[in-house]
Amino acid sequence: MERRAQKLQLATGMSWTDALKRVKSLPPASPLIPEAQPSQAVLESYILSGHAWPMIDTRNPLGIRSADPRPDSLTLTFENDVAQSLASDSMARELIRNLVPCFDEHGEVRGIPGARFTANTDGIQIRRLGMPGSITILGIPAEDWFAALPLQREENAADGRRYCHEPSPHRWHRSEAAFREPATSTVLGRYHHRKRPSAWLASGLLRRAPLMRTIGLPLSTTAWTNLTEDGGSEWIIEYINEPLADAPCYHEGFTNLLTDPDCGLPLAGTELDCCCGLPPESYWGCRFYARSGTGQPGALQVRFSRRSGDRAHFYKTNPTEYEKRRQLYQPVPAHLSRRHAEPMHNRHQNG
Repeated sequence: MERRAQKLQLATGMSWTDALKRVKSLPPASPLIPEAQPSQAVLESYILSGHAWPMIDTRNPLGIRSADPRPDSLTLTFENDVAQSLASDSMARELIRNLVPCFDEHGEVRGIPGARFTANTDGIQIRRLGMPGSITILGIPAEDWFAALPLQREENAADGRRYCHEPSPHRWHRSEAAFREPATSTVLGRYHHRKRPSAWLASGLLRRAPLMRTIGLPLSTTAWTNLTEDGGSEWIIEYINEPLADAPCYHEGFTNLLTDPDCGLPLAGTELDCCCGLPPESYWGCRFYARSGTGQPGALQVRFSRRSGDRAHFYKTNPTEYEKRRQLYQPVPAHLSRRHAEPMHNRHQNG
C-alpha cells in the first residue's frame, strides 16, 4: 500500500497524507489514476493544448504543482509566485490568454469553445456549456483572476477579438457553435475534430504533469503536437532539465512510472534514443518514443534536453530562483525505478 502511495505521490504531486488516504480508499488492483470519461478527456485536451507552450516563466512543469484526477473531473493546483519579466503577466493572465474563449470578426475562436469560467473562494471552475466534465484550478486567488480579465480584454480588443462569454454567458456564442460537434469541412473544424481520437493521451499527460519532476531539475517545459497517420496526434514534450542523478539513463524512473500498470498510461515504449554517456557539450538530449498499448490513435515523444556545466549557467544567474527549482526535483526510489523487462529498441545507447 505504501509503495502504491509513493507512485501516486510522484505522479500527481499529492501530499503523502492525501496519496496514502486515496490508496486506502481504492480497491487493491484498481488504477491509481482513473482514465477520464470521453467529454472530460476532450476538455483536458483543450487545457493541455492551450497551455502547452507557456509565455511566462514557470518552475514546475507547465506551472502545475499537483493534480487530483477523477473520472469526471480534474483539480489542478497551479503555481502563482514566480516573478515575471512583465509586471502585467501572471499565471492568471496566462490561463485567461490561452483558455478563455474569444472570437474575432471572421468567427475564428481562440481558447476552449463553449467553456465558461467561474472564480470564487473554491477556485476557478471550468465547464463547457451543456457538456459533462469540469476542471477546477487552485492556487490562483479569485481577485487575481478578476484583475487579469480586463488586462486581457484590452489585448484582445487590439487584435479585434472579444470574449465569447460577454455577449453569450449562458449559451454557446454563434462563433463557438461550430465547434460543439466540429465538422471536418474547414481547417479549424478539422483541428478541433482531431482532438478527440488522442484526447486520452493529452488527458493522461495533464493528469501526470508533476511526474516530470522526477527527470531532473526543471528548467523549462514546452509541448506541441504533430498529426499521426492513424488519425490522432503525436504529443512532443520537451523537458529542459539539469540531471541530479549521477547514473546512466537518469530518466528511467520517469519512463517506468509513465508506463507503470498502477499509475501510468496504457503506453508501450517503442524506442529510446539515449545519449547519457556522451559529454554534455556534444549532447542533444535523450528521447523516448511510445504508442498506445491498446491500439488507440496517437503517439508520444519526450525529449530529455539536458543542461549541465556551462550550458546550465544561464539558469543559475539568480541563486534564489535556482534553489527553488532544485527543491522541486523528486528522486524515484530504487525499488520503483528498476528497468522493465520488455525490450525496447535503442538507436543510440551510451554509458
